[in-house]
Amino acid sequence: MTLACATLTTILNTIPHSQACPCAELKVPAGLSESEYSGKIGLAFAKTAEYRKEFDEAIASAASVISKHNGEKYLAVVSDIDETILDNRPFFEQHDEFKWDDFFAWVEQAQAPSLKKSTDLLARARKDGIAVFLITGRMEKLRKGTIRNLVRNNIAYDGLYMRPDGDKSSASEFKSGIRKQIEDMGFTVVVNIGDQFSDLEGGFAKECAKLPNKMYFIK
Repeated sequence: MTLACATLTTILNTIPHSQACPCAELKVPAGLSESEYSGKIGLAFAKTAEYRKEFDEAIASAASVISKHNGEKYLAVVSDIDETILDNRPFFEQHDEFKWDDFFAWVEQAQAPSLKKSTDLLARARKDGIAVFLITGRMEKLRKGTIRNLVRNNIAYDGLYMRPDGDKSSASEFKSGIRKQIEDMGFTVVVNIGDQFSDLEGGFAKECAKLPNKMYFIK
């Protein structure tokens, strides 16, 4: 289903966590509370039909956006990693309390399964000659474990951008800055895919697709 900008208000009222629209018009829904997000709440939600519906609709929207640009040159798709193409639910099932050291160890294990519908979308885009760039908030020191996990899941890409160790900028600032670099190379980012609004805010993409995630909220 393609979600047109003209229906954005309706979308936010009905399925606020899955939408495809020009990134400049993407807004965090009013009343959204960080208290609604936790590992336990998110894990329960991720087992529901509503989660699957929102995920499927967002991926279908992204696919529709990509199809509109068939035949154009120098196209790119940008994707987040965690809860977008790699699934950390096994980690949250094992840890009642989130600790960074535990998560770093999980990344080094490189055992996160892939989220098939989003990774299939990236594979199809790449097969059609569209560049795939991954932008993650994971720190640079986690690059080896991240690459190993991507390889184990047969996830191909054309660039992997990670947050520099010690970087204190917001997720939105960091990720929009990288998208600008991609556009400065001569690519048109036709769609930007992520599970956090901060993955998508800041422009430098024609359209955005928001995947559902209630396990955590990143500004």
